[in-house]
Amino acid sequence: MKSWLSFFVCVLLSLVLSACGRSQTVLDRVYVKNATNTRITDVRVRHEPTERYGSVNAILPHKSLDIGFSEHPLLTRKASVSWRDDDGREWTYTVALPYGRGVGKDGETMSLIYIIYPSGLINVHLLESVKNK
Repeated sequence: MKSWLSFFVCVLLSLVLSACGRSQTVLDRVYVKNATNTRITDVRVRHEPTERYGSVNAILPHKSLDIGFSEHPLLTRKASVSWRDDDGREWTYTVALPYGRGVGKDGETMSLIYIIYPSGLINVHLLESVKNK
């Protein structure tokens, strides 16, 4: 009986340690896409709880820009995204980011893209990085 208990404890411990040692999904680029018909300005993204911050002065209609995050593991749970539209109106939203075991493959490099639509709606997607292709 003790041998089975010892075996069970060893197996359980090895499973826990292997889960802790998993490699994370790595972000190589963070993009913001302007899906509106006008220019957006003062675009800022702040990731929480890591407090990583990226920004760009302007994005033309239907264009995307890399906002300057360096390559890093995806540890972020949410992001605060803000911008000004062509009328000078400021928009700010907090969005949840894809997170957890279902996000990418272990150690896979991915790109995160925020898509800003005319109504102020924001979608967030993870895409396979060009590095993986």
